[in-house]
Amino acid sequence: MKKIILIISAVIIAAACIFTFSSLSYQINQSPCDYDDCSFVIDYEIKDGMTAKAVGRELKEKNIIFNDKLFYMFARFPGAAALLTNKPQKIFKIQKGYYELSSEMNLVQIFEEVSSGKEKTVTVSIPEGLTVLKIADRFEKAGFEKADLFVKEATKNGKQILNELNIDLQLDSVEGFLFPDTYSIPVTYNSKKIIVMMIKNLLKHLSQNEDTKSALDIPAKEFYSKLILASIVEREYRDPDEAGLIAGVFENRLSIDMPLQSCATVEYIITEINHKPHPKIIYYDDLESKSAYNTYKYPGLPPGPISNPGLTALKAAFRPEKSNYLYFTLTDADAGRHTFSSDLQSHNKATNEFKTKKAAGN
Repeated sequence: MKKIILIISAVIIAAACIFTFSSLSYQINQSPCDYDDCSFVIDYEIKDGMTAKAVGRELKEKNIIFNDKLFYMFARFPGAAALLTNKPQKIFKIQKGYYELSSEMNLVQIFEEVSSGKEKTVTVSIPEGLTVLKIADRFEKAGFEKADLFVKEATKNGKQILNELNIDLQLDSVEGFLFPDTYSIPVTYNSKKIIVMMIKNLLKHLSQNEDTKSALDIPAKEFYSKLILASIVEREYRDPDEAGLIAGVFENRLSIDMPLQSCATVEYIITEINHKPHPKIIYYDDLESKSAYNTYKYPGLPPGPISNPGLTALKAAFRPEKSNYLYFTLTDADAGRHTFSSDLQSHNKATNEFKTKKAAGN
């Protein structure tokens, strides 16, 4: 009789274990969405200091998991969770971050997500030729810090930021160093982090391109001169095929101490220094500005970049196309083509009035 009782007890215990394991396995591997048309996705943030118990409770309330107690036990004892699921122990250690969770995920998949430390990102596109002021405005509109904070960081702390990146230049501003690109930026980034990211992107593109990879090996002041030139070329060219020729014209002028006479630098004075609307036409009075950026009045390069150039302008500045041209003027607005001339008489014949490039980013 005792043997029968022991056998029955053993069977009951085994059945209980099988049922418990089966139930546990179901709750581990099954998602809460067990019927048609119940699928949904939530954005969920695990904030700094949140406990596994609090996270589990919220996920259950949102119908993302079955059992918040099981969630807590797995997070509390990751070694046991790893044995039960045959998954790495590290996935059961939750991390602060922003997560996209689906009702179709099982418990293990939920843990794989919330242990990754993902950050919610915002995609922001920065076109070629924008200035710090215009870039700051784009980031503010995308939900980041106010534009004036970005401008302050970019124009007051340039020396510190550049030196941290091993760029030995004593500059207040990082104008010209903010590489135009489409960025996916964590929402937690402040202005300095964004600026550093953009400068690192510039250095990466320069180092990876055949025409510009030697740029990082030249003296810092020479590098900066090329960056200034690229910023002017960026605001002057329309057809990428002409960027190298335009850079060559400016190099030719610099070599004979002839003023660059770039309309783009005068536009910069009008819009970025005097904060006036972008001009449709540059008048002779504009050319009398006493700003050091006035390349009609003062020979040589302006004190700093007038835009943040893209790769086409950078390549042109570091490898300008050789010619005997000293002048160029826009003669086909639709195609964005210029006429290049070696003497003033030919240049005057090719153009009757100043023409300006459409405002960057518009």
